[in-house]
Amino acid sequence: MDVLAASGFAVAGAVAGLPIAAIAYSVPAYGSVRLPERWWRGVPARPTAVATVSTLTGAITGLVTSCLPPSPGLPAFWVFAVLGVGLAVIDIRRRRLPHLLTGTIAVACLVCFIVAAAISGDVDPLLRAVAAGMVTTAALLIIALMLPGQLGLGDVALAGAATLNLGWLGWHAAVLGILCGLLLQGAAGLVVRVRAHSNDPIPMGPALVAGWLAGVLLPQVI
Repeated sequence: MDVLAASGFAVAGAVAGLPIAAIAYSVPAYGSVRLPERWWRGVPARPTAVATVSTLTGAITGLVTSCLPPSPGLPAFWVFAVLGVGLAVIDIRRRRLPHLLTGTIAVACLVCFIVAAAISGDVDPLLRAVAAGMVTTAALLIIALMLPGQLGLGDVALAGAATLNLGWLGWHAAVLGILCGLLLQGAAGLVVRVRAHSNDPIPMGPALVAGWLAGVLLPQVI
């Protein structure tokens, strides 16, 4: 994609970071997700937090869209980048990944990919994306049920949405993304146990989002 178009996606991502910051800093530990008052200013997040979230969403959306070719499926990656940052912040703050947001990612991906498949007449990427998401969700759900307390259903949903998204690019991207996410989570857990001497589970959302980003970017340079 040309620089001008990628810059447009980046600016849109930075602007979208304002309501994402508002949502991320207003989500309670339990209960529903709601759009707070004055969300267009990022409230109730502090100005520094709003600026950080907006910068992250702008940078990641610009980077991702600049690496991928223009297509009707491209907005799915923009949506994941924006909501992924919000989910990572929520998981760090509240230890939860709201299904409303992970579900929004999955639905957005499906809609964009269905449109792209209809336009191109090639359904293989769509079927591959759905298969990748279903396989990941099923595998991690089994693990979550076998090891309660170690893997939450929110983690399962986000991992499924990530591989659904990456599956559009190919099996290698989906496998790379989920493996990078799991490896990052394992490394972070090891550091916490060694340095903080704590066995408490740590948020998995940031690692899954970072793994998704690796799944998008690394195949472009490998």
